[in-house]
Amino acid sequence: MKKVLMIPLVASSALFGCQDHNQSTANTTLEAKAQIPAWVGSYQGTTPCMGCLSSCEDCPGMAVALNLHEDQTFTLSRESLSGHNQVETISGQIRFQDDSQQKIELLNVDTRNLVYVDLKKHVLEIREDQTGKRYQMQSDFILFESV
Repeated sequence: MKKVLMIPLVASSALFGCQDHNQSTANTTLEAKAQIPAWVGSYQGTTPCMGCLSSCEDCPGMAVALNLHEDQTFTLSRESLSGHNQVETISGQIRFQDDSQQKIELLNVDTRNLVYVDLKKHVLEIREDQTGKRYQMQSDFILFESV
C-alpha cells in the first residue's frame, strides 16, 4: 500500500506570510529613505586655508566637516591642520539658491558659505563667496559624502 505524504496548508501559508511580511518591511524601509532629501548627509575633506585660493606645498590646509540635516539646518566644523587656530564649529539654517535644492547657502557663515551638492557623485563643492562660481582649483574645494 502506498503512503500519501500530506503537507498541511497552514504551514505553507505561514511561509508565504513571512515572505509577504519581509517584502512589506523592505518596502517600508525604501519608502523612508526616499522621503529623506538627497542633499541630506555628512560631507568631509581637506581644503586650502581660509586665506588661500588653492592648496600650497608648505600649508597642510583645513579639515572641514559639514553635516546637512533634514530640517534644513547645518553643522560646520573647520580645523586648521597647521595648528595655528582653534577648531571652529558653526551651526545654523540653510537656504536653497535653486529649485533643484543643489545650490545651498549656509546662513551665519561669513566666508565659503556657498556650496553645491552633486547628487550623482555624492560630493559637495564649496563655491566662491557672493558669485557662487567655482574656484579656479575646484578640486581643492571638494568634500566627499561619508557613509
